[in-house]
Amino acid sequence: MQSRARANGSFPAFHETRQSLEKDGHRTVLWRLAETVRLQARSGRDVTTPWMDLAVAGMALPPGVVLDGEAVVVVDGRVSFEAAQARAASSSARSRELAARHPALLIVWDILSLPTGDVRGRPYEVRRALMLDTVAGLPEGAPIQAVSATEDVEIARTWYETLTGSGVEGVLQPEFVADRLTSTVL
Repeated sequence: MQSRARANGSFPAFHETRQSLEKDGHRTVLWRLAETVRLQARSGRDVTTPWMDLAVAGMALPPGVVLDGEAVVVVDGRVSFEAAQARAASSSARSRELAARHPALLIVWDILSLPTGDVRGRPYEVRRALMLDTVAGLPEGAPIQAVSATEDVEIARTWYETLTGSGVEGVLQPEFVADRLTSTVL
């Protein structure tokens, strides 16, 4: 369960967990395999072809890394859900054309596996540190980036009040027990 502050609602009272920005895109898992990269939608569908620019960028990750995040497209300085929808539903040729016009970003909020194995059993704060280290190892300007997150309620409030006009959908806060900083992925 997650609390979500949105532009059309009031900013909720947060407590001692981490808040992060919610982007308006497509939930995507990136699998860095031995010789390739596979991108998968929440439904389990392979979405590598429409997000090929992200797959190419993912080749810079070590084999065995699995990242969980959101594929987004920025148009005119704003995250565009419509552009992400168009990309996700496009043919191979059309997705290349759309990517040339508006490259995608993969905004990562979790790491599920490292070359050494599955890390889902580790607390989120440990996984986040591992994810930040992994993403930091990518070339500068890579379209794979860590989601902004804070434990400071005032920073989260500022994000909520200032960023929703840029296509940020809201501010997420994991709820009490299920997603505390020490939680694991089941």
